[in-house]
Amino acid sequence: MYYFIPAWYGSERIWHNTTTPWYWSKDMIEFDETIHQIRVFHEAGVDRKLVLPHYCPQLRYYLHRQDLLETDYLSTFDHIQGVSPHQEMVPIQIEDLEWPAHTSFTYTPFQIVAFCRGQEIASIDLGIDGNILSVRRGKDQETVYVQYLDDRGFISSVIYYKEGSPFFQDYLTPEGEWVLRELLTDASHMVFVNEAFQKQFKRETYPDMGEVVAEKMKASLGDLVPDQDRLVIAAHPANLPFVQQVGLGVSKVLSFYGQRQPLSQEDSSLHFSLKEVDLVLTDSEKTKQALLGLAPSLASKVHRLTSFDSRLRLGSSQERKESKIFFYLDEKNLPSQSVLQKVFEILGKNPLFEVVFAIYNASDEAVATLDHQLEALARERGIASIGVQVDSQELGENHLLEDAPLFEKKQDRYQVRNFFNENDIIKELEQTRLIVDISEEPNLYTQIAGISAGIPQINRTQTEYVDHLRNGYVLEEMEEELGKAMDYFLRDLKPWNESLIYSVEKIQEYTGQRLIAKWEGWMKN
Repeated sequence: MYYFIPAWYGSERIWHNTTTPWYWSKDMIEFDETIHQIRVFHEAGVDRKLVLPHYCPQLRYYLHRQDLLETDYLSTFDHIQGVSPHQEMVPIQIEDLEWPAHTSFTYTPFQIVAFCRGQEIASIDLGIDGNILSVRRGKDQETVYVQYLDDRGFISSVIYYKEGSPFFQDYLTPEGEWVLRELLTDASHMVFVNEAFQKQFKRETYPDMGEVVAEKMKASLGDLVPDQDRLVIAAHPANLPFVQQVGLGVSKVLSFYGQRQPLSQEDSSLHFSLKEVDLVLTDSEKTKQALLGLAPSLASKVHRLTSFDSRLRLGSSQERKESKIFFYLDEKNLPSQSVLQKVFEILGKNPLFEVVFAIYNASDEAVATLDHQLEALARERGIASIGVQVDSQELGENHLLEDAPLFEKKQDRYQVRNFFNENDIIKELEQTRLIVDISEEPNLYTQIAGISAGIPQINRTQTEYVDHLRNGYVLEEMEEELGKAMDYFLRDLKPWNESLIYSVEKIQEYTGQRLIAKWEGWMKN
């Protein structure tokens, strides 16, 4: 059995991860390695289970959105609150909650507001699926308490207010009894145990919720079976202590992703964790080298491996006369002005080339700035952007656009797309003939998706996923070679077809079964 500890923590209160109301939610690609790792193990038919240290009353809705609802889990807070692992989901409706007589409800564009005799008494926040997240109860325009609902059909916790600020939070059983009381003042975050549940805990009080979680996680991880179970821990400061709570004989994997775990020579917990685990996985070469710099003796343990599996989903770009180029951009490290000028120079020389400048989860401001920058460059080259352009001088005054087939129509030559959904990226790649990613380190998801679609890729950095002149082109001199690299795959059909065949072979290296086999092989060694 594989057990996974994710890093799905709250931003303000680390152990308290509640769902954002729909009007604050932003659709975005969640490149979380635990999500993708579990998907790989699920599709490969390998037994797996989530181990959740944090409080997450809307967990089932989250798992559903990630296509992980069938994944079993161990929840620390379910154990604390006495929630059965077989508890069924019975979503709460407004009328199921307690309301005074003569309560009426007003449905606003953002919330449901409850009134009694003309006075507002509550506001109800909903999730993106229309489920009730929380109910703020108030009096005289001040918050008295906020009820947080569990998606299985009961009030999970209540935050009580004092003088307009959160005072304490009670964590409840499904029957409504409080088990833990956590202070939320600036002076103290002490946790008190209800006397009625004292036998379930080692102490009557705890200095903070982290101590409660540590106690319960140690008990849960202590049940893992040596020589059978494997624990995969997402590297995060809150997760590192769990490495030490696992018994001997249980294989441990520490997974690094993005900038989530600071890499510091002074972090003794990190050093100890690296020595304790059997395998260290990273998503980037930069992180791998940084880890080796911290602990050179652990070179045999540290491996770079994608958490995304490859899938054969070849596109149909060969059916189009135009050649679409998917040009990936990193919001934090955009290409230089000269590189972008080079792209439009290439477009100007090749009327059948189109470019989609692709950016992931970017802010509206960043997209607007980029769009404005590209528009100025395109104007210099006389290249059309969004929409259809027709020379109006050639049209008679009574001619409509669609009635003028003989007149030149310039279709889109470039566009900026801000992607918030993985499926949208896959759909875009179906019509793509070439991927360009000249980031310092190519985007891993784009590389794997490109391999799966059989699309050659142009990069400035060599990786194990793209081989020069086989399924891609690695630039030595970026601006000088960019046009040459594009021509190599787009001008002559033979290199493109050879790249397609090579990508199909490459796909086999990164299927779910192969990824799991790599894990197993490394841990044995």
